[in-house]
Amino acid sequence: MTSSTTSSATAFRPRFDIGAQRLDCGREPQVDTHQAAEQRATWPLLDYSQCEPTEDQQAINHWLQQAELDGREVLHIGTGNSSVARLLAGRARVTSVTVAAGEWEHGRSLGIADYQVHLLNKHGLEFAEQFRARRYDCVLDNNLASFACCQRHLERYFETLAGLLSERGFVLTHWLGMQWTLDLGVDDVEPVWRLDAGKLRAIASAYGLAVERDGELFFLRRAGAAAS
Repeated sequence: MTSSTTSSATAFRPRFDIGAQRLDCGREPQVDTHQAAEQRATWPLLDYSQCEPTEDQQAINHWLQQAELDGREVLHIGTGNSSVARLLAGRARVTSVTVAAGEWEHGRSLGIADYQVHLLNKHGLEFAEQFRARRYDCVLDNNLASFACCQRHLERYFETLAGLLSERGFVLTHWLGMQWTLDLGVDDVEPVWRLDAGKLRAIASAYGLAVERDGELFFLRRAGAAAS
């Protein structure tokens, strides 16, 4: 570890404690941060543009079909095959973020009205700065801690999320996604980021968010905000 990394880690003051060992990785997260892992994997790791929605995404999509989101602003982290944008076409304005160039290109090629796709790392400073002034009624992220390189950058992501929620906005995630961590022997993340309900509540409370569970779906809302 370099002296600059040590200094940065020393200066960082975590807002929650769930046992993470790597508080500050010392590297700025980029779109290509996990490309080495992508090349090593024998299954889609980053690019799901040509895949059917995963089981957790299917559950979220099923909930979206019945949700009152007409005219709302929706942010989808992890574009996949743009199933969310296609499902909500004509109902809501959807913004999506992905680290996979294939997903970005596929989403843009669909020509869906009121749909924007961004090629960004959700843990990166560019994402935080680009979305800092935005407000969303619904944020979808199957796994809030996916590809978390360190606590400092996960905290940056949660701070951004908490700031971009509208008054009654919420974040929606799923139990299966919460259980996933990268484990390929390259670009790995700590097992501590395999979340459970207790860890999720500990993290959320640090940003004034309350967690509600509905089966395998988890909703994060501003503390005191009622479900709409």
